[in-house]
Order: sequence, then structure tokens, then C-alpha cells
Amino acid sequence: MSIEILSLQRALPVDTERLHRHARLALEAVGQDHCDLSLVLVNDKRMRELNRTYRGKPSTTDVLSFEGPPGSPPRMPRFLGEIVISVPRAHRQAMTAGLSPEDELSNLLIHGVCHLLGFDHERGEEDQRIMKAEEEKIARHIRRKEGRGGEGITGKIPEGTGDIDPPDRKRVAPDRKGTL
Repeated sequence: MSIEILSLQRALPVDTERLHRHARLALEAVGQDHCDLSLVLVNDKRMRELNRTYRGKPSTTDVLSFEGPPGSPPRMPRFLGEIVISVPRAHRQAMTAGLSPEDELSNLLIHGVCHLLGFDHERGEEDQRIMKAEEEKIARHIRRKEGRGGEGITGKIPEGTGDIDPPDRKRVAPDRKGTL
């Protein structure tokens, strides 16, 4: 398994070691620990460009997921895909929810992994419930492995706080050749 993190923003601090560890644990939780994954950390301007290009929306969003190509050569790890996270948006959402920015980045990572696995909360209430359960399963695995209690990472957010699961999160899928 290879997990690459590329930070294209410098304005806000990110604990990339923690994010890398949580990505590894998230993949382990869903039985995809043989897969490769890329995480790209961007600013709002770059995220707005990506959201406009791939979704036709002229605003920023918190996370986009780009699925990897189907299948892989024999004995090669499968490239699950790429998750792009807006760090400034994650920081704002963390402040609104009373979370640490690191916990919100982990929440967005988990959300992105679920999209790469085919979950989509925008298809209806039942799909939203199923995806939320999968996010919580992954979060429990991370909390257990990190020796943490129930606070912070997905599912343990105080009621009535902010933009925790904004409706504009979206999975962006490449064509069958794996290109966008």
C-alpha cells in the first residue's frame, strides 16, 4: 500500500503524518489495505477551480474524490483514487463544529474514502444512512487503533453545529480509461 500526500497550500498547518496514519487505518478498516491512495491538500481557490471543472459549480467545496481506474495489472496494488481536500474549508468547518482542524481533516478523508468505495449520500436518504454507517465504522476503527475516545472523528459531533455534512460534497468519477 502506498499513500501519497501532496500539499499545494502553505497557509494553514497540517499534520501530514497523522493524516497518513488515518488514511492507512481507513483503508485497513474497509479491507482495502492493498490499495494505493493519493491525498491532495489545496486552498479554496484551487478547490473552486476543480469544483467548476469537474462538477460545473462555481464555488468551493470541502472534499472531492476521483476514482482510480478499474482493475490493475497482476501483482500490482490497485490505485483506489485521489481525494482532494480544501484545508481552509476544513479549518472553518472545524471551528463551527468545535472540532480540531486535524479531526475535521480526518472526517473529510473518511468521507472521501467512502465515495471512492462507491457510497453516495446524494442518491437518497437510505444511501445517506448507509454511507454514514460506513463512515462511523471507519472512524471507530481509527479511534480504537489510536486509543482515542469517541470525540472528534465522524459521528461524535455536537448536534446543531455548522456545516458538518454539506450538501455539495460530490464524488467525481473518471471515464473507464481512468482519465478525468
